[in-house]
Amino acid sequence: MPRGRPKTVIPLCQYCSKQFTRREHLRRHERTHTNERPFACDCGQSFTRKDLLARHTRLSHPSPLDISPPVDVVQASGYDLGYMGMIDPDLLWDPNFMVEDMLPATFFDVNFPLVGAVVNTERPQKSTFSRFSSRLPPLDDVENESEDGNQTEAITDAFTAPWSITEPGYESFCLRVQVYSEVLPTGCSLPSKNAICRNLESYFRCVQEHLPFIHPATFSVERKDIELLLAVAAVGSLYRFEHPKCYELYLMAKAILLENIRRGDLQLASDLLAGGDLSIPDGRNNVGRMQTFVLLVQFASWTKKEIFPDALFLSSQLATLVRQNGISESDEMPLGVDWSSWATVEERRRTLFATYVLFNLQTIAFDTPPLIMNHEVGIFLPCYAEQWKSTNGAQWSRGTRQVELQFRKGIHCLFDGAGITRNSRLSSFSNYVLIHGLMQQIYVDRHGSTGMLQPDTIRLFETALLTWQRSWELSHGSALDPLALEEPLALNSTALLRLAYIRLNSDLGPCRGLVSRDLRCLLGERPELRRSPHVDKAVLHAAHALSIPVRLGIELIPRAKTTFWSIENSLCSLDCALLLKDWLEMISKTIGSCGTEGLRKVETKLLGIITGIIKETSLSETLDILEDDASHFRRMAATVVTLWAQMFQGDYVLEIDSVIKAGLQLLADPTPN
Repeated sequence: MPRGRPKTVIPLCQYCSKQFTRREHLRRHERTHTNERPFACDCGQSFTRKDLLARHTRLSHPSPLDISPPVDVVQASGYDLGYMGMIDPDLLWDPNFMVEDMLPATFFDVNFPLVGAVVNTERPQKSTFSRFSSRLPPLDDVENESEDGNQTEAITDAFTAPWSITEPGYESFCLRVQVYSEVLPTGCSLPSKNAICRNLESYFRCVQEHLPFIHPATFSVERKDIELLLAVAAVGSLYRFEHPKCYELYLMAKAILLENIRRGDLQLASDLLAGGDLSIPDGRNNVGRMQTFVLLVQFASWTKKEIFPDALFLSSQLATLVRQNGISESDEMPLGVDWSSWATVEERRRTLFATYVLFNLQTIAFDTPPLIMNHEVGIFLPCYAEQWKSTNGAQWSRGTRQVELQFRKGIHCLFDGAGITRNSRLSSFSNYVLIHGLMQQIYVDRHGSTGMLQPDTIRLFETALLTWQRSWELSHGSALDPLALEEPLALNSTALLRLAYIRLNSDLGPCRGLVSRDLRCLLGERPELRRSPHVDKAVLHAAHALSIPVRLGIELIPRAKTTFWSIENSLCSLDCALLLKDWLEMISKTIGSCGTEGLRKVETKLLGIITGIIKETSLSETLDILEDDASHFRRMAATVVTLWAQMFQGDYVLEIDSVIKAGLQLLADPTPN
């Protein structure tokens, strides 16, 4: 007689006939077909699994026992300002400081000062690292669903995946490319069918998550322009480290794009000379062309310096194109719109925003004026990822819809302090766009003055940044998994928040070096920092940015960063390293002339925080070297830059990362040049 419970026969999936060994796995799988979300939170979000609801509740709606009240500030007792006696592990080094991926907004509220504030140091019963689970899923449980429903059936279905291509489709692809054989660079060859598929897959699985503006569910190789397909494949190939081939695909896409523009101009000139009735082309039909431009500019901006001039040349044409396409006009979604029409409007909207943020990233990196200004953007903010990733009208209609909010109105809400209400919670893409708007305004105000912003202006921006962060926390709480593939936009937004605080309070000036791809200019003099509460906040953000990779493991970042690293992270790392170095060197000079008694309490706390971070790394022994306090902090300045440089070791996707790595290594070398 067989022992144990009788074996239960699990039926096949009623939609795709897939077989499972456990009934709960079958139910979970079938929800990917029905988009059922039975576990609902009071805030309106719903989830496919109970554990995802529990995680959301823990992170977004913590109980009063889990956080310290922001208004009940308890004054800390005084302590010796001498360096060796100033580090109180319970007060200055809160273990939760490294656990959170975003410092809570209350930390930067004017009613919640850094000095004298007691942070809850009670260790949670369950380690926060548990949410970075290393447990392998069972082989039949491949539906790795995320909190925001970011996984899409289209990505797991080989028949509907945007990178799928049939043999007839590939033959048509080859024929369409051969039409342009006379303008293609010498030595270019057609990629194989498998190469095209894997590079398109690389783009949609990895790159697209950082700037989602090409609609996956309606993307078809057979229907898209050939130059757009080649541009998508070029970026996908870049992220597969196929460097020779990705440049070949890039050059082919650029050649075909420019040839089509040339042919269009010739046709227009011919019609003009013939005296015919000229009709103004509808710019709204140029979404595919805009997408091709965005991908090519993105590629050329961050790769080899030899093609960087392409980025500037193509950007100027793209700026004209988006203006013709109506970026300044309202595009409020019509009532009663169907899924197909909605996808057309939303894809155009996201493509225009992709252009806007790409120009802003060029401004941040190269100090070039923004090609599209905030006041020119009249379109509405992008929708939730859940709707964007719907693969059919039924899924889309069941999804939660974001309240329509115009970009200009969103920026206004941030500056007037009104903020975003819980009922108007914004998508990750919307928050990402709005922080870009604040970054651009900081650039404009700083370059429109003498270079230094007035304290009242800084306070106005800090209010806007605090309001933005509260909007971000409505969607994400105060913690994210940096290694989670479904959250890159949210993580990129936090990098821009830190950049905003730094650019608001300092003029670090690395931009000219990034243009020339030579950061030896960083060894020169930079404007000296001013000791102020505003600079303190920027330093706290920079220190917190360093604590996250330290918490994950500095050695892990170079090996795992391909999955989540972005240009925003790279630019943020460079600015954070420069700010911490300059600030620690300023503190060293202050101590050299006034002793530790010349430090403010908040500066003493910041030194304790940075010291605690270094203690958690392989460079902790540098803290044990016997030397005077001024020399000690000067050595700490080199140490923090070394830690940042270690994160840029190993392979990198973007060529500009190697430039940043070389610059950080130069800064970290304590010996004279």
